[in-house]
Amino acid sequence: MWQKLSKSYPPQFELLPLSLLLVSIYLAVSSYSSLPDRVPTHFNFWGVPDGWGDKSSILALLVLNAFVYVLLTVINVLLAIVRDPRKLINLPEKRKAALTDAQVEWLRIFLNRCLFVMKVLIQGFLLYTVYITIEIALGRAAGLGDYWFLFLMAIMALVFFMVWKSFRIATPR
Repeated sequence: MWQKLSKSYPPQFELLPLSLLLVSIYLAVSSYSSLPDRVPTHFNFWGVPDGWGDKSSILALLVLNAFVYVLLTVINVLLAIVRDPRKLINLPEKRKAALTDAQVEWLRIFLNRCLFVMKVLIQGFLLYTVYITIEIALGRAAGLGDYWFLFLMAIMALVFFMVWKSFRIATPR
């Protein structure tokens, strides 16, 4: 199992998204007592807070962060160790049936690596969201800023790249 996992998803790389999750937890927990009773919970298109909630809502953001981390880790591991990744690859049945074993293996490795990058981007995105929520609540920032938008664009670009490249790999040769 470890050999299959290491081939497409080296476990030591997990330190990066795990560190981002832990920093997010630390930031929220260490700032919790100094937060005012109301913190931003929703932002409009321009990144300005337009919804406010109890300060405990920052903990809900941490739960979401941990859930996404665990979910993407489970998907990574399953994709790496499952005997036939065709069961997990989301392509039209006709294309999946036409895949050679080499194409399936290349898709497994490609998708696992992209999911890892996705996990890092999402953890960074959520860490920044926790940070900027705290900053706004404490009156040190007015909105989300440009970094939040850059994370969002990077995540969207990766999704489009994954779909495009997956279809390219799955094209019959």
